[in-house]
Amino acid sequence: MRAATRLIKILQQKKYTLALAESVTCGLAAHQLSLVNGTSDVLQGGITCYSIEVKCSLLNVDNKLIEKHTPESQQVTDELAKKLRRVIKADIHAAITGLANKGGSETKTKPVGTIFISVYYKRRLYRKRKVFRGTALVIHKKACEELYNFIVEIAGS
Repeated sequence: MRAATRLIKILQQKKYTLALAESVTCGLAAHQLSLVNGTSDVLQGGITCYSIEVKCSLLNVDNKLIEKHTPESQQVTDELAKKLRRVIKADIHAAITGLANKGGSETKTKPVGTIFISVYYKRRLYRKRKVFRGTALVIHKKACEELYNFIVEIAGS
């Protein structure tokens, strides 16, 4: 929770707002932020876009992009962050996808635990790929912490 608290404080200081598109974490990132004092000053909202249907219908991600790269890919995560701007007005738009359990699009080069983060800030896209080990819950928590730290790294300077 330290990373969430740090993120909220920095966003408050900078007077920045945040919107989230969460796939793999299913709303956990927004939930954890909601436990921090001051979140209402910065968090505009979030979308849990776990299914392909929601990625396409609500966030207007092209299904051909998903078919080509899989729902759990940097390319799709990039699109989620960019398209989120049309749904929720904020200074920072962040998206997260990945694999916390078997049965998705995992491969030898993209194993379970692979997380993709995209942050759209000041008309620029920032990307990150990390691989975590552990249970799905451990992967989710580590992914949220990585998301918070990445946003701080981008917007806090």
